[in-house]
Amino acid sequence: MTKIITIITDCDNTLMPDAPSLLLKDNGINPQDFWDKISEMVDNKWDPPIAWMTEIVNLMNDGKIKQNTNAKLKEFGASIEVYPGAATFIDEMNQTLGNDLDVKIEGYVVSSGIESIMKGAKISESFTDIFGGSLYEKNGVISGIKSSVTFTEKTKFIFAINKGITSQIREKPYDVNNYIEYSQRRVPFENMIYLGDGPSDIPCFSMIQQKGGHSLAIDSTDDWSKEWEYELRNREMKAFKPDYRQNSELRLFIENLILHTQ
Repeated sequence: MTKIITIITDCDNTLMPDAPSLLLKDNGINPQDFWDKISEMVDNKWDPPIAWMTEIVNLMNDGKIKQNTNAKLKEFGASIEVYPGAATFIDEMNQTLGNDLDVKIEGYVVSSGIESIMKGAKISESFTDIFGGSLYEKNGVISGIKSSVTFTEKTKFIFAINKGITSQIREKPYDVNNYIEYSQRRVPFENMIYLGDGPSDIPCFSMIQQKGGHSLAIDSTDDWSKEWEYELRNREMKAFKPDYRQNSELRLFIENLILHTQ
């Protein structure tokens, strides 16, 4: 039977630059001012993803962000330049390692970012599925938050991948709690490789490592994310520049991990 190996990644600052910040810049809004306001909201007990998504919706409603539908956000996502090789490395590894080793490599994005932007981005062509926060529309425009992916919420999607129920996790979220014998689960945790860059990834880093999988830190290129790099380094994790091209340090390391899952 063909073995399934999953590469699960964050998106913003892992596969591509921070999309919400790019969205703000595209509309003439200073990202640093925006994130400073979000920090104040978090200090006031807001959940971080809810805080910044709420402010994004407010800016849309005020006419300050022109991409005020999910279709327009998806179109904006298509304009984002992803990191080198990020859009193709899953397919490339399947064509080489996958064929040679009789393994199937699947890519999943589990992110606190906006799902419609990520699904419009170039990465969507090679990743099996993308999970992120979603926005609902009313009277033809975005009106509010439909779902958010918080720090520990990310682990729900990891378990869905583990149990092989990703196709139903949105419509039947409680199914993730159904008991499935470990031997019957589609993707064992030891066959998972998780990549992320910041604080929202730490629960996944810890869980996957504890269960025998692998977690890799991606060095953020975002100036205001640098403060989190100490926490990642403090966990003695290997860190890599976001270069997914063939023969890059990151790509070679991932390929070596796949070789050693045999």
